[in-house]
Amino acid sequence: MPRAALAGAAVAVLLLLLLAYPTTDSDSELKLAMAFALAPFPLSAVAAGLARLPHWPAFGLLAPFAMLGVAVIQPDYDVWVLSETLAFGMLIGIPVVVGFMLTALLSLLLSEKTARPAGGDTA
Repeated sequence: MPRAALAGAAVAVLLLLLLAYPTTDSDSELKLAMAFALAPFPLSAVAAGLARLPHWPAFGLLAPFAMLGVAVIQPDYDVWVLSETLAFGMLIGIPVVVGFMLTALLSLLLSEKTARPAGGDTA
């Protein structure tokens, strides 16, 4: 689990750096929005592979969807935090890290379930 959180934090930092890319017109803003929508998939797979998480290709596919689910249900951080920059960082960073943690928990539960013997309890 700590490796999953660390990989999620790395992806969050990379996504925040991507959003810091300067845009000059509406066309470049559209390209940046499309890049931000698609970037979590390869970034998640690479980060999970570098963190040596089990089933790392599945992280590349499942973690961005978990991130999106957490982003939809998260609260508005402007009420809690005075700095708009910190609130924006939390708006991006928290769903990414929590999405990685949820995917790691799902991976752990599924691998634990498949590792049990088929015959049941032998004791």
